[in-house]
Amino acid sequence: MTALNNLNQLLSRIKSTFRRKATPVVTSTPPETPPPTDLSVVSDTRLKSAFAEVEKYLAKSYGTTTSALTYKDYANGATLVSNDETLSLALIILNTSEGLMSLPDNVMILGYVNSTNGSEWVIKEVNSFLALLKFTCKKHGIQHLALAFSTEKPDHPATVQDADVTCIRLY
Repeated sequence: MTALNNLNQLLSRIKSTFRRKATPVVTSTPPETPPPTDLSVVSDTRLKSAFAEVEKYLAKSYGTTTSALTYKDYANGATLVSNDETLSLALIILNTSEGLMSLPDNVMILGYVNSTNGSEWVIKEVNSFLALLKFTCKKHGIQHLALAFSTEKPDHPATVQDADVTCIRLY
């Protein structure tokens, strides 16, 4: 017991001898912001202007907001994914396909289309959307338009492992 008291007294003297007011160190780490996913992430100006036309069409025709659109830039192209309930879609533009699905270079791919409005509505809307894509491709020097749809789970584009691809040469 006396050893414990002696230890406590020693600790008390050490604390009083070396006591100083310590100011807490405040490290302000800014909240981690996610990387941008808007049109500004697309580095190729030709692809950026093609996507801008598609974005404008989606906003005008379906009321799609820019917050429902996600863009990603890649070394060989870029993607646009719309998570809008009215018309969700994935659109890919490749500068160089590098043998992907035996596609040629300089191709726009419509990866999937979905809607909460039902399949009949989607079929009707895809017709006008394909007309826009054809016009956009020609205007921005994209030679091919490809349609890629799942052969496994057509209602679940996130789980696609294999797809049927149809590629159309535009000019």
